Amino acid sequence: MSRRPPAFSVIIPTHNRCTLTVRAIASVLASTMASDVEILVVDDASTDGTVKALQTRHQQDARVRVLRLEFNQGPSVGRNRGLAAATGDMVLFLDSDDMLLPDALGFAEVAFQQVPELQFLTLEGEKTSLEWGTFEQGIVRGRNPGWRAEGFDAELLQQRSIEPPAGVESLPGVLEFGDFFPAVLFGDLFFLSGLVIRRQAALAAGPFNPRYRYLEDWDFTARLCLTGLGGYLDHVGFHRETGRADQLGRAGSTWRRALMHQHVLANLRGTGRVDGVESQLLLERAQAAADYWFGRCLLEQRHDHFGRAYLTRSLRRAYKPVKSLLWLIGGQQLARMPRYQTEA
Repeated sequence: MSRRPPAFSVIIPTHNRCTLTVRAIASVLASTMASDVEILVVDDASTDGTVKALQTRHQQDARVRVLRLEFNQGPSVGRNRGLAAATGDMVLFLDSDDMLLPDALGFAEVAFQQVPELQFLTLEGEKTSLEWGTFEQGIVRGRNPGWRAEGFDAELLQQRSIEPPAGVESLPGVLEFGDFFPAVLFGDLFFLSGLVIRRQAALAAGPFNPRYRYLEDWDFTARLCLTGLGGYLDHVGFHRETGRADQLGRAGSTWRRALMHQHVLANLRGTGRVDGVESQLLLERAQAAADYWFGRCLLEQRHDHFGRAYLTRSLRRAYKPVKSLLWLIGGQQLARMPRYQTEA
């Protein structure tokens, strides 16, 4: 008799992180939803014995499946491979150096039951910096710039109280849900390790782009926001660790973020799914903001000709006209002044 599909598929791409991957798997298996989950580890051609170690450790556990890529292709390909093999109603992409907290999936299940039209849900998270020895909570809402985007007002989101899942002793959570597309146009919003997605919505969003080696989650979640209603639950559901030498760096430099913003907006236009006058106007406003940001970064990198071209585009759209004009006049001299090097 065939086993029914699980409620959750947790996809863990990994490369030469055997010990961390074992820990990530253990965090999922410690979940209150562990009996209704499958774990798909996609090994990206590791050379540290990851596949053999995991197969030996979990050979008796049908919930854990190990898929191997023959040559190193990056986390985006690993996530796409895992999604193609997933059978759960919901999927979550867990980074190999992150951990789920025990009641994360349980809270997510309650939230999806309470608001059936939700297509994706982000849980709040916490972070430990191995480099600085610091601990921080509220990283989803506190660290991701989309929440403070000029085209987005979180006060307009609907709210609903979410009771803890059965058998879990915890305070209720507050679910905020609505249209997150205006926010993601201006800045990324989520961490993948805390993002629970209906599998059909993840497939509809389209695959992770393997060309991108950083901030690829921003590109994916921007397209995800086109699939429908999203939610944010203030319950802490995942733990991140940063500061490892092999970490790609989610945000990277300001230059990289500015460049990725250009890619995100171009890819959204390429979907042909941004319709409606209001959405088109928001997209144009976001493009003006991206041009202003990118133009400044180009000047800071001493690419004067291209920097001026992007700032001129921003000025033509009347985005921060005074500042755009000052940068056009001041150019690299302004970029080298310390007071402007950290200005948003």
